[in-house]
Amino acid sequence: MSTEDENLLNDVSESEATGFLDIYIRFNDDLEKDYCFQIKSSTKFEDLFQIFDTLPIALRPSVFYNTKPIGFKISTSPGYLTEDGYFLFDYEAGKMSKQVRDLGAKVSDHVWPGQLLLPVWESNDFGLYSFVSFLLVWLYTDLPDFISPTPGICMTNYVSKFLSRVALAFGNVKMAEALIDDILEPVAITPQVLFFVFHCIKVLIIFGVLYAGVFNPIRLFRFGSKGVKLNISKEELVELGWTGSRKATPDDYKEYYRDYKIQEFGGMVPAHQSGLFDTLKNLGCYLGHGEGFNTPTDQKTTLKEMMKSEPFKLTMNYEYIAQMGLSFANFIENKLDSEVNEFVKQYRRYGLLHGNDILKEAVTKRKQVGDSKL
Repeated sequence: MSTEDENLLNDVSESEATGFLDIYIRFNDDLEKDYCFQIKSSTKFEDLFQIFDTLPIALRPSVFYNTKPIGFKISTSPGYLTEDGYFLFDYEAGKMSKQVRDLGAKVSDHVWPGQLLLPVWESNDFGLYSFVSFLLVWLYTDLPDFISPTPGICMTNYVSKFLSRVALAFGNVKMAEALIDDILEPVAITPQVLFFVFHCIKVLIIFGVLYAGVFNPIRLFRFGSKGVKLNISKEELVELGWTGSRKATPDDYKEYYRDYKIQEFGGMVPAHQSGLFDTLKNLGCYLGHGEGFNTPTDQKTTLKEMMKSEPFKLTMNYEYIAQMGLSFANFIENKLDSEVNEFVKQYRRYGLLHGNDILKEAVTKRKQVGDSKL
């Protein structure tokens, strides 16, 4: 290992005590919303709750969960190895995890740089059962009169009467009369049944939209609770460690890598001549047990030991992480500040796109083993 590499390793060790650490936190329980935070190496897991108290957006999976998580899990899914030696989260990242037992522990003692944290959400049973009860009452009142135990009691009609009054208040007499006439007009059995079937479908769609988190407002079911701040300053975002970067999925990376390299080579023809499209057929690979983010943080495998392992396993270690940092530092050397900022965002989202020889050798060895998709 060169003197330059040794110095970088020393910098990494020092940063553990005095520096910062990039981690990712999954919002809305959505694999496409893994956001990067640059936290202090002294940050504790319990300090991360401040994120959910401060950001003015709904971060829970849906309105049927409480707005603040009760804990965290560390994703231990191995991940996807990119063509230049970086690690992305695979599609099982939310399913393989270990619970954080001590929220007072330092995050840096239990995760690898760039690892994913999964908030543990507690269901809002009161909100769920209240809303389901409301929908059932709504359906009951809209039962066809010929089978309803209480004919004439229709919540939809009450809504129509309310809207007619609103129309009158705004001077729209014709609309008000139309709404009342619609209520008073006798309806045959068949239209009543069709209306009720349509109403059932409508109620199911409303529930599905809320349950899936498509509509996920901040304040629903939060009566009497402290509200999330609606305004946040740049300084507060910096204090939280917010970077605004979101980790790409393996498929996002493959698409971006293709476009990026074609542009880098200067077009389709030179890219083809360079062998890019052969590379794209076997781009990166999925890692297996004991590799990537599935590597225990107390494992002390060195880069040299990893490169000599048989069968080859790409285990996470700080020397390898230092090589990623070295590659990126060499790439942005002599770049303008504006360019550096964009490349940092690119790195946090897609990872390395210009790995050094050591990383490429590791990738080649690992790809020879083949995919280990779990």
